[in-house]
Amino acid sequence: MKLLAAIQAGGRSRRMGQDKAWLDIKGRPMIEHVLTAAQPLAQRIAIVISQPTPEPNRYAALAAKWQADLLIDAYDHCGPLGGIVTALRHCKEEESALILACDLPFLTTEFLQLLIPHPSSLIPHPLTIPEDRTGRPQMLCGLYDAGCLPFAEQLLAENKLRVVGLCALVATQTLRWTDYAHLANAERLLLNCNTPDDFRTDEKSPTK
Repeated sequence: MKLLAAIQAGGRSRRMGQDKAWLDIKGRPMIEHVLTAAQPLAQRIAIVISQPTPEPNRYAALAAKWQADLLIDAYDHCGPLGGIVTALRHCKEEESALILACDLPFLTTEFLQLLIPHPSSLIPHPLTIPEDRTGRPQMLCGLYDAGCLPFAEQLLAENKLRVVGLCALVATQTLRWTDYAHLANAERLLLNCNTPDDFRTDEKSPTK
């Protein structure tokens, strides 16, 4: 399978109070941990940022470092759904998008590999999404193929901006907690940092 790893970043991060992509975790910006996990699986990488991001030059330098395309979200003020549509439109023929939020610093290549269908799969699903251990779908850690694009555009046109709405429109494969609970640090793989308290709590974790 041909993959474009599309990292969603450069948003407003209102709850964090600053652009969380650049928060330092173990001496590296959080977004670089996500890039490291995705790079071995993808033929191409893209970083999707919003038009008004305050640090466009910093993102341009990051994209150059990782030989990634820097994409401007075509739908400002539409949240992650606009970034997903932007990434899907950037996909080449027969290429799927591995959509990842920049605030998932504990992702691993081994975990992301589980989202990718085996070559012998007879009926691959247009959308593959993991659930965290509480059963909540994590839409910003998923595999989206071209079949998702018209439905995502439909949701935007109807101003229905919750990405989870796609699950009702396209055939969706779910990676459940029991499918990956055996992995090292499984409980932290989908842990994200949305507020300063999230970040501080994780930094104090004895398992770091």
